[in-house]
Amino acid sequence: MNIVKRNPAREDWWAGSAPSGPFIYTPFSNGQPNDSSKKELIWIVGEPVQILVELANPCGFNLKVDSIYLSVHSGNLDPFPISIDLPPHSSKVVTLSGIPTSVGLVTIPGCTVHCFGVITEHLFRDVDNLLHGAAEGLVLSDPFRSCGSPRLKNISVPNISVVPPLPLLVSHVVGGDGAIILYEGEIRDIYISLANAGTVPVEQAHISLSGKNQNSVLSIPYETLKSVLPLKPGAEVILPVTLKAWKLRLVDLDNASGIMGRQLKDSSSPSLLIHYAGNFIMCTPPPQKK
Repeated sequence: MNIVKRNPAREDWWAGSAPSGPFIYTPFSNGQPNDSSKKELIWIVGEPVQILVELANPCGFNLKVDSIYLSVHSGNLDPFPISIDLPPHSSKVVTLSGIPTSVGLVTIPGCTVHCFGVITEHLFRDVDNLLHGAAEGLVLSDPFRSCGSPRLKNISVPNISVVPPLPLLVSHVVGGDGAIILYEGEIRDIYISLANAGTVPVEQAHISLSGKNQNSVLSIPYETLKSVLPLKPGAEVILPVTLKAWKLRLVDLDNASGIMGRQLKDSSSPSLLIHYAGNFIMCTPPPQKK
């Protein structure tokens, strides 16, 4: 589901935030199309991050790197060192990882390398300049003549910012594995479990309905959910929702087909939406329950 930005000026910030499709995560956001200088990278406190770095060995002998890790000048990321062996005249793409520790901007100018008993900092921009100089014939010899990526472009390092952890609610129907059959006119309480699977408290939560046949939902425990807020990490609340099976229409019966029996289209079922926010920053609805 889509992540919705909370508008502090509106008490009902969830209104009008109907999902437009599946939420596909990407850490990149561009200020302007086709403007790489404004590209930004967003990381989250406590979530591991990875950067792919290409290492090249232009020497004629095996190169053993005792440790290599991201060089962080901002101090708000814990890098994880790794060791690697590079054969002569070869290159390899390695994954360097770390965990952001606090909110703010992250500055990663290059890598710190421990090799031959010496600890040095290799800057990304210096490698770009070396490759471009070799391509332009500005150096006597190309140390990357038999390895590396000769078509590398001088791409500016994106601005990296770290944001607070986002809240995460996990919902499921208690019992029946979510598959419950009601006969026409039958009234039953369905119990929905909401658990805080994130690392920050859920400060706000609101239940709403969407779709057709909303009158089949007789009661929703708004006050029960409100009484447990803020919901701390690891806490769980069970909400009873009273449903009444509606009468099947002829159009519904015509649309119900297939070997699985009489199954109505999703558009005929009411959907229970739960918008929630943590630290009064962001909110996200969980999967719909029908």
